[in-house]
Amino acid sequence: MITSISVVGAGNCGCAFAADLENRGVRVLLYAHPDHSTNVDAIRKNGFLESIGIVEGRFYPAVSTDMREALQFSNIVIIAVPSYAQDNILSELEKFDLRNHIIIAASGNFFTLVARERIRARYLLETSASPYGSRMVDGKQSEQQLTDSWYGINVFGFKTVMPIGSLPTDIDAELRTDISAIFPGSLQWCRNVIETAFYNFNGVLHPITAIMNAGWIEHTKGDFYFYQEGMTPSVTKIMQAIDNERVAIANEYGARVTSCLKQMNTYYGLNHGSLNEFAKGSTLHSTMKLCPTSMQHRYLVEDLPYVLVPWYELGLKAGKQSPFIRSLILWSSMINNTDYLGAGRNLKAL
Repeated sequence: MITSISVVGAGNCGCAFAADLENRGVRVLLYAHPDHSTNVDAIRKNGFLESIGIVEGRFYPAVSTDMREALQFSNIVIIAVPSYAQDNILSELEKFDLRNHIIIAASGNFFTLVARERIRARYLLETSASPYGSRMVDGKQSEQQLTDSWYGINVFGFKTVMPIGSLPTDIDAELRTDISAIFPGSLQWCRNVIETAFYNFNGVLHPITAIMNAGWIEHTKGDFYFYQEGMTPSVTKIMQAIDNERVAIANEYGARVTSCLKQMNTYYGLNHGSLNEFAKGSTLHSTMKLCPTSMQHRYLVEDLPYVLVPWYELGLKAGKQSPFIRSLILWSSMINNTDYLGAGRNLKAL
């Protein structure tokens, strides 16, 4: 039975983990890198982490900007930072003996394949996505309908099923049970971490919607409903083509993945017949704007280089051309003046 966990990263996902785990009786230390300590500083100043939504209350996680302290607190470590921050975290972890630690990246995006070359942990695991729908709120986001004095985490949903993979793959039943208890929903144990990474649907849902709505994003600074209004029939038609390419690439590597629509219905207990219906009908996604304010948002700067690029490169290695994914990478590279194929998590990086 796991009684304490260190959560590395104090953003949306990390603070949701902290509130949920503390609410379920698990002691949590919430770590933030010294250069990104705004939320940890606020929790320390307030004396607590306040949460609303499906997890309500005031919680009192330990907080720290010292990685040594985080690793001493627990041998179970959740990495809850964006993929583009994982390299900095690995640079910190490299300094320590991790042979007794279990490192879980949520989400991973092939984190374990990169980490295995840099750290030696008891187990490396990664999930396909964050298990929570959550947002840090500082009182300035009108869609939250909160006063200006409120600061905390809004946990507005969670995935009922979460794909996860491990490296090595020989986790016994008892440890699987313990790890499963960390998460708010059940775990779907994948055969390997490559299969897990093909279950990250952010690469299907976010980049194409951002690109097809670039004018609206730049004109309104994100003042529209990204799912409900941005994922129109034409957008979701291309989205489906991208998903078809994802499944085809995954199949080349023996990954038994389902369609984006089927898995999203599974995640949230829904039964929509198309991605367009899901975008309009999922209350969790359609009642909040969830929209980028610029084209430098994580929907592109994370989901392109750390999700679509490795999918595409693995596809090329298997003889799949994947023209829709390639086009999306090239358009995004042009818009953001970044060579995502060269700078992303390509085969050389893996």
